[in-house]
Amino acid sequence: MPFPTARIPDPPPPSARLRFRRWTRCDADRLAYFRLMADPAVMTFIDPTRRFASVPDIDAFLANDPPFDDHGYGFWLVEWRDTGEAIGTIGMKAKPHYGWTEFGYLFKRAFWGQGVATEAVAAVLQWADAAGVSPLYARVLPDHTPSVRVLQRAGFEFVRVGPPEDDFDHVYIRQANQSNTFSG
Repeated sequence: MPFPTARIPDPPPPSARLRFRRWTRCDADRLAYFRLMADPAVMTFIDPTRRFASVPDIDAFLANDPPFDDHGYGFWLVEWRDTGEAIGTIGMKAKPHYGWTEFGYLFKRAFWGQGVATEAVAAVLQWADAAGVSPLYARVLPDHTPSVRVLQRAGFEFVRVGPPEDDFDHVYIRQANQSNTFSG
């Protein structure tokens, strides 16, 4: 299955509180990514078994799974617009193993419950629609109710329980230009 290629350059434009950019290999970005991925509470909803003990662990992870691929999209760094603080990551990536383009996000625990995911998802999906990147699939733990709600408000619909090797995931799909009820 061929994967869609973005028709417009990245990153998405800024939203009211957030700015998006590509991750770099600079020390500040590597440390920010490590701090995000080393938080057990954050990783509980991504991969409960994965733990990163050091920045070199993150480097090895990124070398095997770079944040950007040949399709013109990937996972962007999300910064708090007023301060430039790195607060999370969001984006999409072609997943040949599954045969789909996967959408996902994660944010520092300090920014949970403030509408940050909703705001970031709305901005990135608007970019994805304009770029022609569709359909998008998202995998989520069924008991992660806040993320399920964000995805549903963004127009994602439940499709099925995930692949056998990821049986803890539920899979959602979103076609381009889905109506949504984003209101914050």
